[in-house]
Amino acid sequence: MTFEQLLYASELANHHSLQKTAALLHISKSGLSQAISQLEGELGVTLFDRTPQGSVLTPAGQALLPGMHRLLDQQLALAHHAAALGPQKGVERLTMAYPNTLLKPFWTVFERLRAASDHPLELRLQQLPAPEIISRVRQQEVTLGFLAINDSNRAALGDLALTPVHQGHLTLMMAPDHPLAKLDQITAPALAGQPFVLFNDPYNDQVFAHLQYLCGPLPVVVKTDDAWAAYQAAVSMQAVILGRDWQAIHAPARAIRQLVARRIGNLVDDRFTLGWLTNPARPLSPLARQYQKQVTAALRKRQPGDSQLPGQD
Repeated sequence: MTFEQLLYASELANHHSLQKTAALLHISKSGLSQAISQLEGELGVTLFDRTPQGSVLTPAGQALLPGMHRLLDQQLALAHHAAALGPQKGVERLTMAYPNTLLKPFWTVFERLRAASDHPLELRLQQLPAPEIISRVRQQEVTLGFLAINDSNRAALGDLALTPVHQGHLTLMMAPDHPLAKLDQITAPALAGQPFVLFNDPYNDQVFAHLQYLCGPLPVVVKTDDAWAAYQAAVSMQAVILGRDWQAIHAPARAIRQLVARRIGNLVDDRFTLGWLTNPARPLSPLARQYQKQVTAALRKRQPGDSQLPGQD
C-alpha cells in the first residue's frame, strides 16, 4: 500500500470518473485503474463499483475512506514538519490571536517583514473572544495575543504578561444622520430602545448589560466580528454600534471611519486597556518580538487621545 494509491482512491471517490481523475492526477487511465486494483487486492475488499456511468464507492469503500484521509493528512503533516526543520526551506511561523475587528497593522507589518526576510514566514491569525485568547496563550497554543480588557476582568490574566499599547474607551458609533449624532452627550433616556450592533466579545457584553440596567432592554439587531457588517447595520438599520475607539481608526474597513463616535463614560465605566498578551513560560522568538514592536509602533502613530475621533466635534 502506498500513499499514491490512497490519494488515487480518495480522488476517484470525489470525481467518480477514471478519466477525470486520471487527468487531474496527470497519469494514464489504465495506470489509475491498475493502482486502484492493486490497493483493493492488498486490502482484500472491493472499494469501487465500476459501471459505464462511473466509479462509486462500495459500502466497504465508504467505511475505509475516512481512514485513508487520516493517513493522507498524517503524510502532509509530516512533510510540513520536516520542511520546518530544514535549514534552508524552513518556514518560521507566528501564531497570533485577536478579538473581533482586525486592525490594519496586523497585516501590513507582516507583509513588510515577509518581503524583507530571506526565508519563508507564515502568519496564522485567529479571531477569538478575549477569554479564549487568554486560554490559548496560557496553554501556549498562541504565540501572541492581542486583546482589550477592563479592570474588572484583569484577574482572568493570572500569571500571563500584558504589555499595554493603548488606554482607550468604548464608544457608540452611528451614522451621521442618526438622531443621537446631534447630541453632545448620550443620556440614558435618549438611548432607550435604540437598536444595537455588538461585536462578539464577552467583556463588551458586560458593559452592554450595564447599559440595559440604566436604559431598559435594548434590542440587538446584529452580533458580528466584521466591521463592514457593523457599518452596514448602522447605515441601513440606523443601529448603534458598541465598539472601541481604535476600531474607528485602525480597522481595514474604511467605511466605519465615516461614522460618528460618542463616548459613554457618563453612563458606564467605558475604560479598557488594549495590549499584547504573552506567556512568560514561552519566550518570544526574534520574529515575534520584531512583529510585536513594529505593530505597536504602527498603532501608536495615531493616538485617539491626540486627535479627534471620526465625527467628534
